[in-house]
Amino acid sequence: MSAGKQISDEETLLSVELLTIAQVAEWAKVSTKTIYRWIDAGQIPVVKFGNRTFRIPARAVIAQLKKGGYDHLLEDQ
Repeated sequence: MSAGKQISDEETLLSVELLTIAQVAEWAKVSTKTIYRWIDAGQIPVVKFGNRTFRIPARAVIAQLKKGGYDHLLEDQ
């Protein structure tokens, strides 16, 4: 038996914060159409729940900011 605690798949799943298209658009100050364009272009990953229901992992937004060099936006004020 290992000394460290293993995280279960359920715990991992519950720790993932999913954002709506509207939430990401509001935060980024862009239209929802822009978010859909980012998704279509593969710039940001999406989780699909059916044909018209999408969610974006918050971690993906953070990763996109870091990739774009906007780390300073993530720092505590």
